[in-house]
Amino acid sequence: MVYGATARVLLPVAVVALIGAGMWGYQEHNEKNSVLIKAENSYQRAFHDLTYHVDKLHDELGKALVMNSRRQMTPTLTNVWRLAYAAQADVGQLPLTLMPFNKTEEMLSRVADFSYRVAVRDLDKEPLTEKEYGTLKNLHKHAAGIQDELRKVQSNVIDKQLRWMDVETALASDDKKSDNTIVDGFRTIEKKVQEYPDLDWGVGIQSLDKKKQQRIKGIDGKSITKEDAHKIAVDFLGDRAKGAQVEVDENGKGQEYSAYSVRVTSPDKKQAINLDVTKRGGKVVWMMNERQVGEEKLDMKQAEEKGRKFLKDHGYDNLVVAETDSYERSAVYTFVPEQGGVRIYPDSITVEVALDNGEVTAFNSTEYLFNHKQRIISKPRISKEEARKKVNPSVKVTSERLALIEGKNDGKEVLVWEMTCSFDGSPYMIYINAMNGDEEEIVKMDTGQGDQAER
Repeated sequence: MVYGATARVLLPVAVVALIGAGMWGYQEHNEKNSVLIKAENSYQRAFHDLTYHVDKLHDELGKALVMNSRRQMTPTLTNVWRLAYAAQADVGQLPLTLMPFNKTEEMLSRVADFSYRVAVRDLDKEPLTEKEYGTLKNLHKHAAGIQDELRKVQSNVIDKQLRWMDVETALASDDKKSDNTIVDGFRTIEKKVQEYPDLDWGVGIQSLDKKKQQRIKGIDGKSITKEDAHKIAVDFLGDRAKGAQVEVDENGKGQEYSAYSVRVTSPDKKQAINLDVTKRGGKVVWMMNERQVGEEKLDMKQAEEKGRKFLKDHGYDNLVVAETDSYERSAVYTFVPEQGGVRIYPDSITVEVALDNGEVTAFNSTEYLFNHKQRIISKPRISKEEARKKVNPSVKVTSERLALIEGKNDGKEVLVWEMTCSFDGSPYMIYINAMNGDEEEIVKMDTGQGDQAER
């Protein structure tokens, strides 16, 4: 009866083992499902955010077309720039890396560049040209087309309860049998964008495109992982990342630089902060906080100090404020470095400070990260006295300094005398080429809520 005795001993062991294996399998299944649900929720959130941002982008472009006031046009086009960047970030968080979507992302990038370039110049002095107005009309039309297709996809996603995880699987396996409604919708958008006629973006954007091609290799430095990007983003945000949910995704194709997109959502889900962290070097390129700004409590000088401290805390020191603006209860400052007393305008960093509590709600270091270097700056051939003589005699020059700017036509860097002037009660900045005495640029300063130099 040895067999029976052995069976009595082994049977309970086998049952316990079977139960244990079942519990382990159940636990593993639950953990796997939890990961899949989390990824699915992330994709759904990014997609619905994309639809929302494109809707708002279309609305803001429409507003810009019917406006004739510079003071209203500037914040509207600034919103277009912000929304285009936000839409790019949303696309970067979708599982589209296995399908071409670069034309759409390139269009969003150009919309951002175009709107920014127009928004930051003096529209009283240089109003929209007919070509630029035509470009805005076409962008409004194109945004409507993308908006319609996204809404169709969104409707199908909701009606058919489609899952983005299935999209990822279908793309990876090239599954012809599965429902590819989402994939087909995005391919339709990409095809539409490809068929749009070439737009006249203007010389400035063409020069910018050339610069982007030159710097497409990205920033030097060690390659980082998703885990590294997670830590860098959390460290960058400090207390604002405590207890927050952090999601890290790879940017899609068509980006100007190779980066991870990071989204940090507050524990109460009431606000989210988006960042881009370069894959090489691990630098935060830009950050945007989506929160609403409350009642103003800070003045422009106090906000400037908050912005300066933020930059210093993140390793950007010895910068001076070159431009100031304010809108929608926020202050926007452009900081630039100085080299040998020369302001280096191509190496700019922009920060937006909320006037309710001094929090930096937006940060963009793209130009600084890609352009900053020690330059060999030639000595000016034109003295400041000679430069003064190049200015219209009826204009009063109050001060001058050397600066490096980008030429408006070819984007090449030019050493200039930056002359602070006044005429008929209005302040101006006049830029005289320090090598040949040519008048490079004239900028009217707006003294609304804080002085503003729009270059």
